[in-house]
Amino acid sequence: MVNFDNIKTYSTEFPKTWSFLWSPEEASQIPQEHKDQIFFLDKEASEFVQNYISSSKMVTGPLWKPFNERYFKTIEEFEVTENCESEIKKWLYSKPIPFDKFVFIDSERSGQSVTLTWKMVIKYWEGLFFADDLIIFDETLNWGLFYFHEDRLYFGIDKIYDKEFEYEKTKELNELKEKYFNKDNLNFNNEDKKKTVRDFKEKYKTDRIE
Repeated sequence: MVNFDNIKTYSTEFPKTWSFLWSPEEASQIPQEHKDQIFFLDKEASEFVQNYISSSKMVTGPLWKPFNERYFKTIEEFEVTENCESEIKKWLYSKPIPFDKFVFIDSERSGQSVTLTWKMVIKYWEGLFFADDLIIFDETLNWGLFYFHEDRLYFGIDKIYDKEFEYEKTKELNELKEKYFNKDNLNFNNEDKKKTVRDFKEKYKTDRIE
């Protein structure tokens, strides 16, 4: 069974398609030292990574505001522009992640999840932050780096997510929907409905009913 201790053993050869290392031919030419720090994961391990980040509820917002509004205390943004190499490297270097720390990518353009060192994230940032939405994180879920394909990076840190709080929120939301948002109760002028929705938004400090 896949876990974070053995996940590298579920790796494959470098993909025979384009990836963040560019073409298969270009990928094959990177230094062996770099290859030793990059593992493209097979289907089972990729599904493990995808399910892990999905179940965390870290990313729940729209792509231009991806992180769950109650997940991180601090969120930084960076605009990826032409000729920003020194700025983006400085920004990535400043993150409190050791160079040799293995992190995870979901999902890379090859269709596979990847585990690689943070040093390789910085080294190959141009291929990573290029065209496809992706998230980078580690098993602690204490931080996350999201790339939105319109050249925006979002780095969340200082996890404040409370599972019990979110459980109660979800439970109350489902009850609210069942009572007031069904085909037999679509009257938005109903005062009880308006009050219940207002109380829910105030209690959970949200503007959305999803």
